[in-house]
Amino acid sequence: MTPASNGDVSHDSHEISDHLALVKQPVVSVLMLAYNHGPYLAQAIDSVLAQQTDLPIELLIGEDCSTDNTRDVALRYQEAHPDIIRVITADKNVGSTLNHRRILLAARGEFYAYLDGDDYWLPGKLLRQVKYLREHSDCVAVFTNAQTVDENSQTIGIFNDVGDGQFGLGALLRRGNFLNNSSVVYRATSRPALLEIEVASIDYRGHLLLARNGFLAHLSEPLVSYRIGSAGSMVAHDNNRVRQLYWEAIMSVPREMVTDDDLAHGIADFIRRVFYRSLRTRQIKLLREWLPCALRASPYGTTRTSLLAAGSILRIAYKEVIGRIRKDAHGNQSKVLYRR
Repeated sequence: MTPASNGDVSHDSHEISDHLALVKQPVVSVLMLAYNHGPYLAQAIDSVLAQQTDLPIELLIGEDCSTDNTRDVALRYQEAHPDIIRVITADKNVGSTLNHRRILLAARGEFYAYLDGDDYWLPGKLLRQVKYLREHSDCVAVFTNAQTVDENSQTIGIFNDVGDGQFGLGALLRRGNFLNNSSVVYRATSRPALLEIEVASIDYRGHLLLARNGFLAHLSEPLVSYRIGSAGSMVAHDNNRVRQLYWEAIMSVPREMVTDDDLAHGIADFIRRVFYRSLRTRQIKLLREWLPCALRASPYGTTRTSLLAAGSILRIAYKEVIGRIRKDAHGNQSKVLYRR
């Protein structure tokens, strides 16, 4: 057991690893947040281990004092794979922000990759992304699409309808978050920027931070399996909190880095998301709560921003209708979690 080296995170954090056995120069540090992921963690870890035939890697599991057998699973794998796995944990739960911070500080690779403990990767993922980053020096991070799966790993559909593309800060703000966090690989040089996040946040805030320093790439091929509705999912079980943190992510973007048009479209997209959530849950109070706040923050004023929001609502409604009509190669309806 080796003490964690970052004294600014938590005085009782500790690392379980064998530093003599660990790979000396990992190309990729895989950062895995694990909290009550006992039923899924083995599958997530196995999917990372399957990537090591392509690149030397290390896997840092941030185990956040789970109430199930998550820690037992992590320690069992660490003992079996001491050359790759490091478990960083503590005697009390610290939350996802500090959990992320402590494993980020401990990472040693040239590139960093994220994988939540209830998701898993598909073969060849890391190699594809590292190759892309090495061939595109101005790319800050590369994401891939994902297949969505249920608790039993049965395929439901795909994560987004975005093809291959490159997106700057303005584009990411205008259309909101459509990137899968368990798919990202970014350069270690971006670590200082992400360490600026010291408050509770969602992945969108991190994506916007990365985009301040270059473009984000997206590969259309699903190379990740994203699990919907698992026990540890904040989206499924604390949607109000996610909405608040999403709004804070938008507001965190420095005004001088984006145009008024970018910000107004980003706020309109947020209104669209609140509108659809209100319809799905039959909670009109959500729209009443958020609409005045969003309109006040927009540089375009009430009328113009409302028109932008209406346009965003109609655009996604049209895409949903087309999606219900179209069939895949097997004659099934194409189910897309996030449309852009």
